[in-house]
Amino acid sequence: MASRTLRALPRPTPRSYTPVRWTSSKPPPPPSPTPDAHSVLEPPKDKDGTYVVPPLSKPPGIPFPPTTDPVTWARRREQLMDTERRRAERKLLIKEASQGYFHDYNLARKANGGKLWVGPPVLIREDKMANYFPDISGKALTGETVHTTDLLRGKVSLVSILNTRISEEHVQSFVAPVLEDWEGQPAFRYMSINHQDNALKSMLVSFFVSGLKRTVPQERWGSYIFASGEWSKIDITGPLGIDNKILGYVYLVDENAKIRWAGCAMAQPKEAEDLRRAAAVLMRRKLDH
Repeated sequence: MASRTLRALPRPTPRSYTPVRWTSSKPPPPPSPTPDAHSVLEPPKDKDGTYVVPPLSKPPGIPFPPTTDPVTWARRREQLMDTERRRAERKLLIKEASQGYFHDYNLARKANGGKLWVGPPVLIREDKMANYFPDISGKALTGETVHTTDLLRGKVSLVSILNTRISEEHVQSFVAPVLEDWEGQPAFRYMSINHQDNALKSMLVSFFVSGLKRTVPQERWGSYIFASGEWSKIDITGPLGIDNKILGYVYLVDENAKIRWAGCAMAQPKEAEDLRRAAAVLMRRKLDH
């Protein structure tokens, strides 16, 4: 039997390897980290690391004169068919749904007391920029139902919006110097709007009306208004810049119901002086006529 000769198999030829090179001389930068909710809520800082409150970005208010007439079905249907209005309402609802129950409280605890913006240094121009204060109705301390539009007509008015103890402190830091100058003048009016969107809180506040009458001077009873129920974010809170209902808000309104100055949260010393000066300008114009 013939023997078989085993042949050695040829060794495989190694493939050439070409290293991967960057097309650029520098490697690509690492991806930016996604900001968390905490960093998004942080207000901007300056070079020293202190918090910076931005100025009021746009004149508050609505672009058309307010009216005390109830909304008709035709007007309501027009609003329902308004595509831009529905898109804005949907955007606000999504924003509100993404925030926690204590969102406003958490912001109010941050630096500067959660202050949203700084009031303007001068009056907002009436002819091209100033908007109107929206109509808000409620019950005055006298027990009658009143509208802000009726109370604002023909007077220089200082309007405050509050609903908590801390908001009362905010409002007082703004209005005290102005009331010292002009309270008691027939052409001047100070109006307080105590707004409670929660039905239970609104009922509790109504129990303390007699106590408020002891602290609020009688001449202010007709312009101290209790407003209850949810305010429209399109028609009231949005135009007035009320993005945190825990804070107090102050508006200087002229005799034509146009907002000429606005402030929120605790007044900075310069803000209080700016408001005092702005009120004096409007009052002198009113008295000179």
